[in-house]
Amino acid sequence: MKVLLFFLFLISIAFWIGSMFFLSLFTAPTVFKVLPQQQAGTLISHIFSKYYTVGYICGLIAFITSSVIWFTENNGKRNIYLVRVILIAAMLALMVIAGEIIRPKALEARANIRKLPSTSTDQLEERKRFAKLHTISVAINTTVFLLGVTTVFITAYTIKE
Repeated sequence: MKVLLFFLFLISIAFWIGSMFFLSLFTAPTVFKVLPQQQAGTLISHIFSKYYTVGYICGLIAFITSSVIWFTENNGKRNIYLVRVILIAAMLALMVIAGEIIRPKALEARANIRKLPSTSTDQLEERKRFAKLHTISVAINTTVFLLGVTTVFITAYTIKE
């Protein structure tokens, strides 16, 4: 049982931060290089809906398995396991904020940009709004990624023997 829990924990973290790494460094830049900006934005928004779903599923699996491991262990590593649970909870919470709060607002701003005349001040305001939301989303997702890498390091540290 312990091996299965640890395997599910590891695979969920690997898929989660791996998908973040690949999307950020390869998929998005390539899409925006190959396609016109409007088409690239549409494609990336479709990819992001799946990206966040993967994050929610992997995050939930990582949180549950890590919590069970922490709860059932009675060795000297309980405190470090608790830190791991807290990091994963923070990652999952941030992922939900980015996907369920920031993303819908960014999609709305992008839709408004497309329907407003390019010379209007309203479109300029929507562009500023979109840029701000995009910056927030990038910051949140970068934080989730770094917390994930930290979680992997902590996990490696606990099995160093």
